[in-house]
Amino acid sequence: MRILVLNAGSSSLKFHLFEDEALLQRGEIERVSNMSDALAAAFLQLGDSPVDAVGHRIVHGGDRLFESTILTDDVIREIESVSALAPLHNPVNLEAWRAARARLPGVPHVAVFDTAFHHTLPPHAYVYGLPCEYLTEKRIRRYGFHGISHRYVSCRFAELQDKASAGLRLIICHLGNGCSVSAVSGGHSIDTSMGLTPLEGLIMGTRTGDIDAGAVLHLINNEKQDPAALAKTFNYESGLRGLSGVSSDMRDILAAAAAGDARAHLAVDAFCYRVRKYIGAYLAALNGADALIFTAGIGENSAEIRARICDGLDQLGIAIDSEANQSPRREDRQIGFSRTSVWVVATNEELLIARDTRRCILKS
Repeated sequence: MRILVLNAGSSSLKFHLFEDEALLQRGEIERVSNMSDALAAAFLQLGDSPVDAVGHRIVHGGDRLFESTILTDDVIREIESVSALAPLHNPVNLEAWRAARARLPGVPHVAVFDTAFHHTLPPHAYVYGLPCEYLTEKRIRRYGFHGISHRYVSCRFAELQDKASAGLRLIICHLGNGCSVSAVSGGHSIDTSMGLTPLEGLIMGTRTGDIDAGAVLHLINNEKQDPAALAKTFNYESGLRGLSGVSSDMRDILAAAAAGDARAHLAVDAFCYRVRKYIGAYLAALNGADALIFTAGIGENSAEIRARICDGLDQLGIAIDSEANQSPRREDRQIGFSRTSVWVVATNEELLIARDTRRCILKS
């Protein structure tokens, strides 16, 4: 079965073509003006390759869509109903689906949700301290994101250990342009750093991460900031970019910090400290962990950031082996041999989407 996986962003479209689990072709269309044109450009690269099904990454499934599913009118309506909770993501995800359906009307289309893996969060982990009607009537709660990545990595680690995931307690750090940490027990997410939206949690490439709601209210009420302008600032102009004044790319920031740039140095310190705090919190939530796992662009490729994050965690049973950490090897590997082992595991969201798409179709 040939499965086309589409990952639509605000200005890009990534595509991967699989034959079952074998990757045949991949590409990315950048500076997208509309998804119809982007998909046309993708198919120029794909040529005459047949497609039996399409898997779509959908960022927000809310509290009702927590399993990968074939896209029907009812499913689309439910995705649209929570799009206000992910205004930067769900609308473009659906735009890509409409463009793909127009080009491939005769094949099934499957939605794989970024929020789904975190559906297992217990109520005490997902509620905010708001009046209950905000949860029951307005669906204001923590949902969590990057679930496709966290789920893939937890399954891959169990495979590497030749163990069932049921017995494992894992802390997974997905560190890229977007960043999140999850606590996984027995293959289920029990806590995660992102919340109602992907803004909550760690300092990210351009996102604020955790911020006092009072600061937001102060900016609106006392500094007369426009909410729409603040949303742009919080999502696109903050995080590493805003703190460093250099870039949202950790490689550029590390280079600037090494050259003596004080703001870049602060950005790196703040980033690593925030990750370290969440690791400590999730060690408490899990009552210890079998492994701490780094994944995604920064997590997989920056030995310096991994070392800085783990520095000072030795009393909590986490320590990195410097030689293993610095190794140029790129395969999944162990880099810390402490009580809580430390690993680098490459994520593969597209493969998981392909697997779920195939499973949904065979099940139907």
